[in-house]
Amino acid sequence: MIDTNGPARPRGEPKPLLEEDISSVLARLDAWYASHLPADEYRFNPPATQVQLEAFEQLVGIRMPGAYHQLYLWHDGEDDGRSGHIYGLPLLSLSQACREWELWNDVLADFGGNRYEISAAAWPEGAVDPAYINPRWIPLTHDSSGNHIGLDFDPWPEGRIGQVILYGGDEGVKVVLAQSLGGFLQLLAALLEGGNFRLESEASGWHEFNLKMPPLDHFHDGIRELLGAPAFNIE
Repeated sequence: MIDTNGPARPRGEPKPLLEEDISSVLARLDAWYASHLPADEYRFNPPATQVQLEAFEQLVGIRMPGAYHQLYLWHDGEDDGRSGHIYGLPLLSLSQACREWELWNDVLADFGGNRYEISAAAWPEGAVDPAYINPRWIPLTHDSSGNHIGLDFDPWPEGRIGQVILYGGDEGVKVVLAQSLGGFLQLLAALLEGGNFRLESEASGWHEFNLKMPPLDHFHDGIRELLGAPAFNIE
């Protein structure tokens, strides 16, 4: 990989991957979704198979953590981008995650392998690579505008392998949301169970699903503000 213009990586090693059992938080999310979201609008796909998970791992060249396998053996994401379960953002199916990952690798190839072709920053400093794109970032969601919540398998020394980050074309600051997939799902469940959501009817009869506080219409903006991360986007 050619990184001709990037910042020097600090010395040291990131914290190791957290091994975790996410079955209890998935059960909490199942219960909340069943009680609060219209079933005709919000539909998960059936579970993925172990064969599909292994094919995905072979494509991206990363052995995914057990929690990732649990997530996709729960549901293989959702294919309707209009009504996503993560405050309006859809959990990507494995096939969609493959496509998004490949699209970003095409961008990287267009940049001659230079992850820092477009400048970016990171929060907290030293925890996540301040690159425009890194092929060891694995997308979990998308917002139809080239931005993702994803897993980071190439963190900087102040970070942790497998941490959950915000990244994408408009994310001028790459933000750590949680130390692990389980930690992110725990954060999500706590927000929902604590009543921090808006489910508002539209004229079309569909519903907008957003945070109540802060009252912003994109989850990336809202979670960044909740965590105290800087709100800087690439222009």
